[in-house]
Amino acid sequence: MINTKIHIIYKAAVTLLGSCFFMAACENNINDVKALNDNVGGIDIGKDVLIYMSQGGKMSAKLKAPIMKKYLLDSGKMVEFPNTIKVDFYKDSTKIESKLSANYANYIQEQNKFFLKGNVVVYNVSGDTLWCKEMYWDQATSKFHTDKEVVVKQHNPISKIYGLGMEANQDLTDIKIFKPQSNSFAIINDSSGIN
Repeated sequence: MINTKIHIIYKAAVTLLGSCFFMAACENNINDVKALNDNVGGIDIGKDVLIYMSQGGKMSAKLKAPIMKKYLLDSGKMVEFPNTIKVDFYKDSTKIESKLSANYANYIQEQNKFFLKGNVVVYNVSGDTLWCKEMYWDQATSKFHTDKEVVVKQHNPISKIYGLGMEANQDLTDIKIFKPQSNSFAIINDSSGIN
């Protein structure tokens, strides 16, 4: 009889201690619990995102962003980069040919296009640079385009062109300004060697 009571007390003590152990192990941080509610509405949030893009089995670009939001319920399947985006474009998987940065971007999967805005800058290894407030990056054609104001600085020939609307390839070797402005300039060497 005493053995049975000791056995019951022993089982109760083990159960109580085990419960205390598991309750202590299941502590939740209030900030972590609140963060779970941030994903309500079908939004996946990624932090310090690094995305490698490839074409034909070769790396074509590396995208970096501090925050990425993927809207799962959106019919356009939009991905948003609200706090800056930086992209390195590669020539042959190892050599960077140009770089892009913007304050904001969103990618619409069905169109295979990025919309970039806020201090958009693209420059290549030759030092040619393009600035604009907003533009599109079409991944299918590997081209940039905008109908907004744009400034392009080139080194060969030395020029600075202000314009309205442009189209350019990712490495900035082929840039078309649709409406150049009068304050643009270019320095072209003539055949005599005099500028």
